[in-house]
Amino acid sequence: MKKLIHLLTLKIKYIIIIYAAIQLVLIFTVNVDYNSDALYYYNLAQKCVDQNEFYPAQQNFYDDYIVAPLYINVLFLILKIYNSTVAISFLNLILILLQIFVLYKITSKLFSENTARLTILLYILYLNTIGLMLQNYTELFFLLLVSYSIYFFILQKNIYLLLSGILAGCAIAVRPVGWALLLAFVMIHFIFIYKNKKIEFSFFYVYFGTIVFIIFFGSFTKLHFGNFEFTSTTGPINLLLGANDDATGGFNSTVLEKGKAGHIEFTDSLTYLQKDEFYQQQAVNWITENPVRWLLLAPMKIIHTFAWDDISLSSLLRMGSTNFARVMKIILLEFEFNKALPNTSASYKVVYLTLLILHHIFYCFLLYSILVGIYKLFKNKLYNEKTNLILIFSAVAIIMIMITVGTPRYKYPIFVVLLPFAAYYIQTKFNLGNKIIE
Repeated sequence: MKKLIHLLTLKIKYIIIIYAAIQLVLIFTVNVDYNSDALYYYNLAQKCVDQNEFYPAQQNFYDDYIVAPLYINVLFLILKIYNSTVAISFLNLILILLQIFVLYKITSKLFSENTARLTILLYILYLNTIGLMLQNYTELFFLLLVSYSIYFFILQKNIYLLLSGILAGCAIAVRPVGWALLLAFVMIHFIFIYKNKKIEFSFFYVYFGTIVFIIFFGSFTKLHFGNFEFTSTTGPINLLLGANDDATGGFNSTVLEKGKAGHIEFTDSLTYLQKDEFYQQQAVNWITENPVRWLLLAPMKIIHTFAWDDISLSSLLRMGSTNFARVMKIILLEFEFNKALPNTSASYKVVYLTLLILHHIFYCFLLYSILVGIYKLFKNKLYNEKTNLILIFSAVAIIMIMITVGTPRYKYPIFVVLLPFAAYYIQTKFNLGNKIIE
């Protein structure tokens, strides 16, 4: 095993080329079938293309919420150039290749070149990334913004700190969990002040960059929309999804059905702001009346996020929105393979189950390696403000999930930025050393 890992890390450049080639083949041979949020984002961007307007436009004023405004506008521009799902998949491929580069650079700075190569190998073997390339979710774009913000912070020069702050603002404009990164910067700053008994003014470049982007993007939105919006307004609905009588910790849309707490009878008559206010009030009321139950749901949200990992593999295997956890539940409790995977051949069932099970074994290994790697980092006192930035961002992002709602897709950015710690553990476990032998 040691020799195999060492050989693969040595050949990582060739593996990246093969990886990119495989993705290109998939882009031009697989018929994309968006569903759920991926389809929603695509439709929003298409409407903007039809109206030749940036998002959000006046037509979105009565939507349920404003979602990922920066990402939707990127889709709008891409589709204006070439209106096809192929363009989105190709954009995702570019994001993945850029992610490989920045992940390598971050890990090199934190640990060593050898650990960096191993991190890239783990990222490539994590098959959900290929599945996400053929989808239209915010995860790849959001992760790249967070990763480059972290990388520029690691470089420490003032111009890079400013860029780090701007990219943090961009991340907030894609997903509200981007606030976790800004909070991580603030916490690192306070830790520095506490330890050194002085204020480090270089951090203000990060804050300034974030504020400048928020003002710029919010003002840009106000010009064509009328309201100053710079991020998603999905917080209230996500809070309600995790705080109602039918809440399980995971996504459960029954709360929006007639007779439930989140149902709005004449939804087209209310603006997104009025709906946000309604959802938030309903959630707060339920939490106030059921504080213990809400607290007990918090660990369930972690389970729904981390216990299984079918983020995109089912879609990659042409199984649409198939839930692997549900498939295994039916198989293990009812022994009904046809019910678990209807309208598929026996050979396809074997392929699907084999790949998903092997993937989950690898996922569990990575999750274990991340946890042990973090433990060893602290045990060996190798932590610093750069490693702590990643860890605090991840911790705050997880807390945000515990407050709102859990789903496997939400962990992807957290999981990937933590891969260097898994690589660090594996490197020390197999005694791979730091020196690269060409």
